[in-house]
Amino acid sequence: MFPSPFRRGVRGEVADFYKDSKLKKFFKYHFAFLAWLLIIFIQSSFPAIELPKVEFFSADKIVHMGVYGMLAMLCYISLVHADKQNLITSSPLLWTSIICILYGASDEIHQYFVPNRSSELLDWGADILGVIIAILLIKYLLSNRSILFGKGRQYGT
Repeated sequence: MFPSPFRRGVRGEVADFYKDSKLKKFFKYHFAFLAWLLIIFIQSSFPAIELPKVEFFSADKIVHMGVYGMLAMLCYISLVHADKQNLITSSPLLWTSIICILYGASDEIHQYFVPNRSSELLDWGADILGVIIAILLIKYLLSNRSILFGKGRQYGT
């Protein structure tokens, strides 16, 4: 039988293979963001059953705002917990906005080439609105972190 890296050794030391590994950090902070990007792409790749009706504001727009609001939250968490400090991780709110808004635009362009799907500027506008609402919510939660997370406690610890 092969020794497991997750079991305690004979002397009681714990194999920290997963405890402090990059794999654990990836699944904790980055996997959800990448999975959400993939879910959005796959969902927008399915042909629509019927051509959509063009309305200024509908339940479809609320779904767009929710999906891209969640994308912005997950993107922010991923950027804040990135290993390397660089231009993107130095201002995570700005780059979260840029990444999510551009992904929304690319999703609408992608839908243009899917049968029975349409590419609408109003959908992209709803995506942008969802990102903006999420960014404002993040800023509000971070500004009140002494109340929400306890005084003196750092975010992410």
